[in-house]
Amino acid sequence: MTNETSPARRVMLIAAGAALLAGAACFFAGLATSPPEVDETKASYLRSLAADPFTTQLSALLLHYGNLLMGAGLLAVPLLVRGRRGAVLTVVGALAGALGLLQMSGALLSDWFHMEIGRNLPIEQAVLVSDKVLAHPAEQLAFNPGPLVSLALLVTFIGLARAGVVGWWTVPAVVVGYAGMLFMPYDTPILPAVGTLPMLAAMGFAGWRVLGRSRVAGGQPVLSPVAAG
Repeated sequence: MTNETSPARRVMLIAAGAALLAGAACFFAGLATSPPEVDETKASYLRSLAADPFTTQLSALLLHYGNLLMGAGLLAVPLLVRGRRGAVLTVVGALAGALGLLQMSGALLSDWFHMEIGRNLPIEQAVLVSDKVLAHPAEQLAFNPGPLVSLALLVTFIGLARAGVVGWWTVPAVVVGYAGMLFMPYDTPILPAVGTLPMLAAMGFAGWRVLGRSRVAGGQPVLSPVAAG
């Protein structure tokens, strides 16, 4: 038995690949079930969460597990790289991306907090409390990596594409998907959910490749990696 054929390695690769696929699906479902917002103001956001507690909690739960599963699964992605080409980019991007996604999973607790202050306080006071909580630098550092996550994912897929593990289509897919999530209107939640599909497709494809690598760990040969480009 070698490290490549270790049963533990195979189990961890299967778990990581499944986590990436399930996480992408949960993230899409979480966006699609987000309470609709009338406009982009904080008051509208709080009203939307307070208006439908069931949908708010369902969406937050799905987004929490979406970020959590993708963050955990991303840690196995560097194992797809065989040689030096693209290795450093993939490792750095995957580690930073995993950290950012795990941080964002914890940030979903704020949806319950915002839902309750929206239901129990005058809207002006609720907005003031929310702004004060979220203005703390330590809170920003702990739970709001923001665009750094998209940058880390971009670096990860550039590394994977350079290594020939995935096609170069995954690189613009990350950019287009993140832009779709940011700029699609949230008055119709299915739109940002659909907008993020290119990025989620890249994550899911990476998960499929990790599952394929688990066959090697189980002693079953697989075909050559996806050609870059």
